[in-house]
Amino acid sequence: MRRVKNISLGLLFSFATFAQQPDYFPLQVGNQWIYRAQGRIRMDPLTLEVTSTRSIEGNQYFLLTGFPGRTLLLRKNEVGSLVFYDETEKVEKTWAAFEAATGEAYATGIDSCTSTAVIRTRTGDLKSPLGDFTNGLRIGYTGRCADPGLTTETFLPYVGLAERRMSNIAGEAVYALIYARLGGFTVLAERELTFGITLDQHRYAAGSPMTVRMTLRSTQDRPVRLTFPSGQDYDVVIRNAKGETVYTWSADKAFIAVFRQLEFSGEKNWVVLIPASFPAGDYTATANLATGTKFEASVPFSVEATP
Repeated sequence: MRRVKNISLGLLFSFATFAQQPDYFPLQVGNQWIYRAQGRIRMDPLTLEVTSTRSIEGNQYFLLTGFPGRTLLLRKNEVGSLVFYDETEKVEKTWAAFEAATGEAYATGIDSCTSTAVIRTRTGDLKSPLGDFTNGLRIGYTGRCADPGLTTETFLPYVGLAERRMSNIAGEAVYALIYARLGGFTVLAERELTFGITLDQHRYAAGSPMTVRMTLRSTQDRPVRLTFPSGQDYDVVIRNAKGETVYTWSADKAFIAVFRQLEFSGEKNWVVLIPASFPAGDYTATANLATGTKFEASVPFSVEATP
């Protein structure tokens, strides 16, 4: 079994303490799963997100968006099954009976061409963009359509749906999990290189300080090599709603003429304090690294009028 990356020990303790069986699909507003489409059938990436809750007949449901052409109202019922509310028929239907015995068939309504599901294993091997696992709960599906449709789904404990396989006359398509954010934490992510900008607020009083943080993150196998042609590491540019530049961090600074290289793995941050001394209005902050390779990111903010 592979350990879940980037998840706090406290969160794991909470899961283990309060769940009688592993939670194979954590339901909490804000939870998000991103999938890459693989296989012979061309499909767009898939992003599932729990966006809100709704009360129906005394039960609380979590609204899951992202499946093409549909949303799902989900909850875990009293025995531990993942069920959804069919608003047309006004009944609950089963997606996944996690509590069922291995090999036990049950009725499912998650796919229009699928009527029966069975848990094939709770210790399934899964080779995915996130790594290799040996604790996948794998469900097999059979149905009534000429094309098989949904064939298998694999769930990981405390993570959720990790792989979904579908098939038709054109071949097989696979949705493979590449990112999961659960309970406010990035729990799993494939190897990646990202650059971003973060502000400490969305709205500022005129003249108040803005804390700008730039983050370069790499989880790749090899270190990232950055080349700086001078002593400058970064720059921050503020533009107004018309696209006009109103502030450039480096405008009043001098940098030594020295060629530098930096190799790193993991995460590197740069922080700068900028006074929000701009007229009231909407703005965009754009940060970039002063390297030969373009790393750039932007974020909007506003300055409020002085009372």
